[in-house]
Amino acid sequence: MPAPVYTRSRAYRAAARTHLPFGVSSTPRGRQTPVPVVIEEARGVHLTDLDGNRYIDFTLGYGPLLLGHTPDCVQAAVTREMARGLRTATVHRGEAALADLLAECVPSAEQTAFVTTGTEAVQLALRIARAATGRLKIAKFRANYHGWIDNLHIAGAPGHDGPDTIGQDPAASADIVLFDWGDTAQLAALDGSFAAVILEPAAINPGCFAPPPGFLEAVRVITREHGIVLVFDEVITGFRLGLGGAQQRYGVLPDLTVLGKVLGGGLPIGAVAGRRDIMHDVATGRLLHRGTFNGNPLSLAAGFAAVSHLRAHAATLYPRLDAMAGALCAHVNAQAARTGVAACAQPVGSAVQLFAGTRGLNGIGDLAQVDRAATSRLTDALLQRGIYALPRGLMYLGAPHDEADMATTRQALSEALETLRTPPVRQGP
Repeated sequence: MPAPVYTRSRAYRAAARTHLPFGVSSTPRGRQTPVPVVIEEARGVHLTDLDGNRYIDFTLGYGPLLLGHTPDCVQAAVTREMARGLRTATVHRGEAALADLLAECVPSAEQTAFVTTGTEAVQLALRIARAATGRLKIAKFRANYHGWIDNLHIAGAPGHDGPDTIGQDPAASADIVLFDWGDTAQLAALDGSFAAVILEPAAINPGCFAPPPGFLEAVRVITREHGIVLVFDEVITGFRLGLGGAQQRYGVLPDLTVLGKVLGGGLPIGAVAGRRDIMHDVATGRLLHRGTFNGNPLSLAAGFAAVSHLRAHAATLYPRLDAMAGALCAHVNAQAARTGVAACAQPVGSAVQLFAGTRGLNGIGDLAQVDRAATSRLTDALLQRGIYALPRGLMYLGAPHDEADMATTRQALSEALETLRTPPVRQGP
């Protein structure tokens, strides 16, 4: 097939960098090779870029677009809400409506407080936990991502416990204690001095790792024993691993749940949901919960429409997406074995992670085996074949993906894996 042309995307990036730092609004978007493609239109799970190249989309907005880019229910809801006026920073009926719906869908969501992003929701959850316990220390797990604020934007990868970027205040994380995700034995270090334990119940960010058997149960037992608030960061897993998220899938209930992404149907949103007693200080107004765009009518209307649709179709949608993700991984692993390429794929629900440089990982501690550069080359090869995945190898499946999309994707994966057999061309001297 002829190589795609990215002339207009290259020209846009060169011009954008004049006044837009790094030419993008979120750093990871600027790391796509051979160039960050500029998307002009999206329909369902299909994208068209500035040069007219078309792609099957497996980024889905970094996860939120479980229903695709143009779900009728969400677009209709937002259009109706727009007709009522923007009503930013007002009280409106959509707030209680979505909170009521979450109480019906998410097992631990007796009450919900809305914010605008997942990062904000994490910070609110920690503030609630500290208020409820009168303690300061927070347990965080290595390679779990909880947003870009200084206190938790640390230990992003095994072997690196410091800040994840320059410019951070190291003192901000003074009350954070690090643990290895999935290591039940380390939990013995938790005691009555901790306000909260926060974790991804299924570690999608590091590479789609399901929790080891008994791990979540052990975390729940020891946090309950010491009166520690257990916080599940379900920004990714919420509504993606099932209508009730990871807590429903694995049968372990947290005290607080952080939600975002899919919850907004494609619009910005974050939320903290939890037990009524833990939310007490928010409910009385003693704990300040502030934000001009909290409970934004457009986001809440989109969220109500998206969650309502997912609830109506949950019985068929989630098993289908899980099966498609599993089949995609099986194809990658079979092709890698057949061709002798060091690569693999693993799913959690409808999220899939591609790895190059290894035939398989047992846990987050094995991430050092992964060849990050080769993984990026693999996703670059997919892009050349019309498959749009995140450069780090993460792929999200959505409701509009059909068997024709999957057949095209399997063929592209087979061809892309073959490219790993050829050493990369060195640039420069």
